[in-house]
Amino acid sequence: MTCLAALIHNGKTYIGGDSAASVDDKIEVRLNRKVFRNGAYVIGFTGSFRVGQLLQFAKLPAIKGDLLAHLITAVVPVIKDIAGKEVDELLIGTAGRLFKVSSDYSVAEYPHYAAAGTGELVALGRLHGSLGAPEQRVVAALEAAQAHCSSVRAPFFVEIA
Repeated sequence: MTCLAALIHNGKTYIGGDSAASVDDKIEVRLNRKVFRNGAYVIGFTGSFRVGQLLQFAKLPAIKGDLLAHLITAVVPVIKDIAGKEVDELLIGTAGRLFKVSSDYSVAEYPHYAAAGTGELVALGRLHGSLGAPEQRVVAALEAAQAHCSSVRAPFFVEIA
């Protein structure tokens, strides 16, 4: 299906994603990016490309007040209206913070790094204790996922929030 990898470094959030679209034993590489900027947010999605496309161009509410509360009460309802029951997992970076929206629409915050998709565990292992430039660390996590997961494919794209 996919792999997203993300980390926080020096007050910025880096989120990267692969380019695979797979169903059963079929896989294709697409130009459609799974990671994109929407206003103050960088969002990476797993699952439905249609949901991802709608999120990319949706009007998301400007950040107000406590960021976690804002995501839970203002942003997630917009995501839920768009996705219905089709959301898998999303990574959201904004204001130097990193969040994951799960399939039940709960929101988790991560202090250092996170990953999602079929390559999640491999990417997390590669991110743990990794050193170097943040964008290179994210790409290395995606490359590791590609090496060990048949549904993860380059090219990889990284956005910074």
